[in-house]
Amino acid sequence: MADGTSGGRGRRDDEGPVAYRVVGLDELEGDVASHYRRQRRRRLLLFVTLPGLVLGTATVATAYGTGLIGTPDVSTCSAQTVTAPKRGSFKIELLNSSDTDGLATEVERELVQRDFKVASVGNADSSVYVRGAATIYHGPKGLKNALLLQKQIPGSKLWNDSRKGDDVQLVLGYGYDKLVKEPPPPLPAPSEISVNVFNTTWHEGLASETASDLKQRKFKIKEVGNDPRMAYLEKETAVIRFGSEGKRAAKRLAQQVDGAQMQKDDRSTKTVSLVLGSKWDGLKPKSEVPEAKPFVRPPESIQVPCTDDEE
Repeated sequence: MADGTSGGRGRRDDEGPVAYRVVGLDELEGDVASHYRRQRRRRLLLFVTLPGLVLGTATVATAYGTGLIGTPDVSTCSAQTVTAPKRGSFKIELLNSSDTDGLATEVERELVQRDFKVASVGNADSSVYVRGAATIYHGPKGLKNALLLQKQIPGSKLWNDSRKGDDVQLVLGYGYDKLVKEPPPPLPAPSEISVNVFNTTWHEGLASETASDLKQRKFKIKEVGNDPRMAYLEKETAVIRFGSEGKRAAKRLAQQVDGAQMQKDDRSTKTVSLVLGSKWDGLKPKSEVPEAKPFVRPPESIQVPCTDDEE
């Protein structure tokens, strides 16, 4: 290439030194001036804002940590475990809303055997439909009673209908299966059993003598005399008559008599009848009879749910 020829990246023609001068922002004009002014404002804003944000964030975090500001309202309300009411301390109105005939009567028998007090049994109104196992209606005073009853029926629901008093209403539904399984209570004690004593023999006063012996063993004596059914038990020692409600009482009475036959009838009460036959030879010796005392159910507990007005 010839000397003195200048390309796109060659040297200056005069080969002299290059001089520079610092130009102030106020000397710039037009778009160039606007561009540099915007850059300066951004740098200034960043310089002032960034430290403030860091300091502010640290201050707020410290305030939250020490509980000075913004402390969240953490509720301490929780379900409480309390002693449940006694099973027989309130009444239950028992209704059946399902199409299973006799269900309410069956459940009543089981609840009574478990020491609950059923005041009435019947069918629910046709407009009542309970899809689940059962609904237990209660008022404010009956909540604990309803919670205790709910433990007996898996899947049952509670409904506060603001009724007065502490009694509850149990409505069985289409989803009812059975009561929760629990060990059966022991047989009733003699002091909890009412007994009629009837004589079918020619031995006068036999019923009175036997009734006196049973009374000494703490049985409650009701009727005493000749058998109103005029049965003739020539080869029997005794027959114990009982209804569906008195089966357990009959079993306890049978412990007092050798060779007694059990006979179920249609009576609706728990009272049992001891009918003496021609082979009667008195009660078993007291030393051979198991000692029995009234069953005392141990205390139970329930979970009372937390509500906002309990704070």
